[in-house]
Amino acid sequence: MRRVAGAAAILFVFSWFCIASGQQLPPQPSDAGAGGVTDGGLADVGLADGEVDAKTRGREAFLRGVALTNDEKWADALVAFREAAAAKDHPVVQHNIAWCERALGHYAAALVARRLELREPEGLTANQLEEARTDLAIEKKTVARIEVTLEPATAELTVDGLPLVFEEDPAAYRVSFDPLPRAPIGQSSFALLLDPGTHVFHASRPGHEDVEVESSFTPGAQGALDLRLDLLPATVTIRSEPAPSVVSIDGREVGLSPIEIQRPAGSYHVAIVRDHFQKYGATLSLQPGQRVTMTAKLTPESDALTRKWWFWTAAVAVVAGGAILTYALTRPAPQAPPYDGGSVNWVVHTQGVAW
Repeated sequence: MRRVAGAAAILFVFSWFCIASGQQLPPQPSDAGAGGVTDGGLADVGLADGEVDAKTRGREAFLRGVALTNDEKWADALVAFREAAAAKDHPVVQHNIAWCERALGHYAAALVARRLELREPEGLTANQLEEARTDLAIEKKTVARIEVTLEPATAELTVDGLPLVFEEDPAAYRVSFDPLPRAPIGQSSFALLLDPGTHVFHASRPGHEDVEVESSFTPGAQGALDLRLDLLPATVTIRSEPAPSVVSIDGREVGLSPIEIQRPAGSYHVAIVRDHFQKYGATLSLQPGQRVTMTAKLTPESDALTRKWWFWTAAVAVVAGGAILTYALTRPAPQAPPYDGGSVNWVVHTQGVAW
């Protein structure tokens, strides 16, 4: 195939060089009597200076690309032909781009270039047009077409580690071999053109679990690929000062601090309890895949006097002392026993005695 591609590029170089120079092609054997191909509006005559310069750059890039195909340096030739197309595109340039892509095994990219070649085929000979249509049919039978379902649509998708690029014709994505910034697809369902063989699909999005699938496709295969990313749980690390303390979430104990737990995204009430400390409470709003660390600084309780041991000791002492004092204040005055005068019954009274 590579030598055929090189021959095709060599065949087309003279055509495009003549077109870009404003010359007519000599009739091909199958085009006898049909006249030649005109310059297709690419001649320098009547063009502004900037356009003339663009054609010159394009012609130089095209000739450089052809020289590279002679050495089968397909990747370098592809770069040169793309430079030529950017300066002054033409079906012949797209033809050689398609051949380089095929030589590199990039059949989906070759299919896109071939469609561009045939979109406005003015400037191609009948032989060239027929060859392009034949090549297009071959590439259609070679490229696999996969209907992809991707959820969420904001996920990024790569194939074999390469980004995807959207092509308006044929309204499908394909693998880009050029360095492109990765970006979300933005569609939940789309068509994907693939070269035959085994491919690795990797879908990712923050807050979701990555999905990686390996699948093989035969030439011209049609199929479907379902890629759905699950939400990642949030991870919460709960600490307390002092520790350990009892941790509860939504009223259910989950363990002692410090502790790490996982929960689906949502809102949760966290309570932390420890004896002789005030209860700590907080509400957490968690996002998918989020990691949160919270530290609860517990406040000691302000103990009432009635919970102090010495309070009751003092209280008992006070109560006892009060009872003794009350008795002393309220007891009746003691009465002296009657005097005993003895056998002679003499009693001395204190009246009149001064001390």
